[in-house]
Amino acid sequence: MQFNIDAKWLLTGEGAMIQETDNNNAPTSNRSVEIARQVPHGSSEGIPLIPLDAVAGFPAESGGGVRLEDCERYVIPEFENKGANFLIRVSGDSMVPLYYSGDLLACRKITDIRFFQWGTIYVLETSQGVIVKRVQESLDHADSILCVSENSSVHHPFLLPRDDIRSLSIIVGLVRLV
Repeated sequence: MQFNIDAKWLLTGEGAMIQETDNNNAPTSNRSVEIARQVPHGSSEGIPLIPLDAVAGFPAESGGGVRLEDCERYVIPEFENKGANFLIRVSGDSMVPLYYSGDLLACRKITDIRFFQWGTIYVLETSQGVIVKRVQESLDHADSILCVSENSSVHHPFLLPRDDIRSLSIIVGLVRLV
């Protein structure tokens, strides 16, 4: 059995949260399983959805343009159990086939940005905005990391100076609208 989250509900909070389908993708009964719910505006409950695309910008803790109390929030127990601090929407095709434009990434902030797990995908806030990249060690430039896209036939790897990283987060979950 699979569950499809209704895009209208996710974006507006209206309608049914999920549509249950059987293996033939035919709607079945109206049984409800709470896997996610939106909470009232201004609530501190739930995980904030940062209202920016991953490549357009990101609120830095030291005076960014978005206040977390102004963000829409969603209660997604699976993500909360994994320590998610925020959700952010992917924009662009550099990480296809892992992440598609419109996907929502559940992220957990990492406090020590000096340490990387090489080969891991991170959400990095930089002076140029937010990027979602696989991080590799730069053997020739100790002061930089190598940012690698999954869609490498279109997007080539590039060096990112370590001192340009404002915040670092690891991805702990994904919501994909179908």
